[in-house]
Amino acid sequence: MAQDYQPFISPVDNMPEITVKGFLLGVFLALIMAVSNTYLALKIGVLTPSSIPAAIISMGILRLFARSNILENNQVQTCASAGEAIAGGIVYTAPALIIIHFWTHFNYLTTFLITAIGGTLGVLFTVPLRRVFMQESHLNFPEARAVAQVLKVSSEKTMDLAHLLLGGGIGAAMELLQNGFKLLLSQISFWVTRGNTLYGFGAGFSATLLGAGYLMGFDVGFSILMGAIIANGIMVPLLSHFSGIPLIFYGMSGNAIYDEIRGNELIYIGIGAMLVSGLWALFTLLKPFYESLCHSLKMLIHPEHVGVSLDCRTERDLPNVILISGILGLLIMSYFLFHHIFPLQALGLMKGMSALFVLTSLFYVLLLGFIFSAICGYFSGLVGVSASPGSAIAIAAALIAALLMRLVLVFTGHLNSEDLKIAAAITIILVSIVMGAASVANNNSQDLKVGHIVGATPWKQQVMLIIGGLVAAFVIPGVMELLYQVYGIVGSFPHGGMDSAQALPAPPAAAMAAVAQGVFEQTLPWNMLGIGATLAASFIVIKRLLPTNFIDLSVIGIAIGMYLPLSSSIPLFLGSLIHYFVKRKLQSISSEAQTSKFHRGMVLSCGLVAGAAVMNVLLAIPFAFLHNPNALALVSTDFHRYAGYLSIGIIAILCGFLYFNIIRAE
Repeated sequence: MAQDYQPFISPVDNMPEITVKGFLLGVFLALIMAVSNTYLALKIGVLTPSSIPAAIISMGILRLFARSNILENNQVQTCASAGEAIAGGIVYTAPALIIIHFWTHFNYLTTFLITAIGGTLGVLFTVPLRRVFMQESHLNFPEARAVAQVLKVSSEKTMDLAHLLLGGGIGAAMELLQNGFKLLLSQISFWVTRGNTLYGFGAGFSATLLGAGYLMGFDVGFSILMGAIIANGIMVPLLSHFSGIPLIFYGMSGNAIYDEIRGNELIYIGIGAMLVSGLWALFTLLKPFYESLCHSLKMLIHPEHVGVSLDCRTERDLPNVILISGILGLLIMSYFLFHHIFPLQALGLMKGMSALFVLTSLFYVLLLGFIFSAICGYFSGLVGVSASPGSAIAIAAALIAALLMRLVLVFTGHLNSEDLKIAAAITIILVSIVMGAASVANNNSQDLKVGHIVGATPWKQQVMLIIGGLVAAFVIPGVMELLYQVYGIVGSFPHGGMDSAQALPAPPAAAMAAVAQGVFEQTLPWNMLGIGATLAASFIVIKRLLPTNFIDLSVIGIAIGMYLPLSSSIPLFLGSLIHYFVKRKLQSISSEAQTSKFHRGMVLSCGLVAGAAVMNVLLAIPFAFLHNPNALALVSTDFHRYAGYLSIGIIAILCGFLYFNIIRAE
């Protein structure tokens, strides 16, 4: 049923939307969002919402110019948000190729093409679905409505950039002191054995994660803490007790024993929990999606039922000729890319069979890419970007691709270990493109809804989405390579002697690697995966039994908390706890004042995330060149005891500073 709505800007008004200053600002913000979210995706496996901070930042900067308008700001936030979406698609999948040791580094051109093809397909796939999704009355598009409200309110007010610069400065300074000068610790860990049992705790002092926790909110942050407590406070003592510490880990320190248990058992419990929680989220939304898709297809066949003029400015999408030629062009590009990077001859496929395999791969990308893009776009409209079960989509895409690859291996009779690695790698590459499209569609549906509400021109938004995606694709491969060279990724290190404690966990990519390898090599630790799956299933039941006015537990958040190290989980929870107390404090003031302080908290937190992430990438340049992450250290390791106390004090001060700065009077 079509929705009757009146856009904020009338369709007959022709305000400038894509301007030179707006274009440059959108590109700059897309770069920042891509860099910061690439780091976060590798560090904690969670992306921060970018649309609202981008809208606020855009408003503040464009206010410095004589002429700016709400539609111009909307185009800027549309371009900027593509940076986050692209990061979600490629950073959640491509590092799996490093983890399975198929790649030894991130080849820039190959990674760029995979990222650009997937992201651009995601934009093009959403074009024919835009109008029907906009008209579905039961799709709430929560983030889109929030962004539209920010744009409407901010269009009448001057936004203060001081808080953005303040947050960015604090985040960058913390990162420099921790990972640059080594005057502060980024984490502490203390584990001891008592008989056959290991006990202990850990914590992190990251300004990035503190800001990310504030942005994700208390429900998700509390869920992550619950997962961390279950994994580290319950499962580690149980696993260590039944493993027999004195016999297996004789002579090792408590921290070293913990690292062994975490690497060999605990992370697989987290992966099992992520698999079940993601698949459950997908299953629960299949029926409403099917019903909506049937209705949407009828509207596509009979667009006159939409109830609006298709010649109206606010209803003009990219022309069909550009849409079709763009998709065909990307498929042709993918054909040559697959021929170049797929070692098909090693699988016993001759020239004719290789061409057939590549064509089948293209059909997989086209069909599954569109279906999963439609599903993610729908889920995003129904439950929001953050709650949309992207992990389940990735799992489904991987299982389908793995099944096809298994048929190929059976046909050729190539089942040795190297062939299995190649098959797993091809699976991951195909999923990377499909997930790139699905992740972008997941985000873009919200952006297009914002435009629908404020009265933007759809084809101009679609152009800015493509531009933002290409900009992000340009920078992300280099950022991933820099971070990998300095810190390594869990289970894979580019240089000898690197500190495993500093390795980037990359939770979604690690889960992808585990699934791909496990399907082909039959090496998955099913007992650990089963424990994680059982725990996730238990929390699904508990959540359904809890009263509706109780905390809204995120089962996926609990699963991520079970996977992440405590150095990530604790600061994420602290940030979300600040958000909780701020929200309670603001309940007693006017809605207008709440909106102002809400903006301030978002801007401060976004500054923390962006400032710390950018500083981390800047530090990675000399570290990578010198092959030494301690190149700028001002103190020796003997200072670590004092650095730990100093870090605890500073993070406590920072928490208090954020809270009081957000709630203070104007």
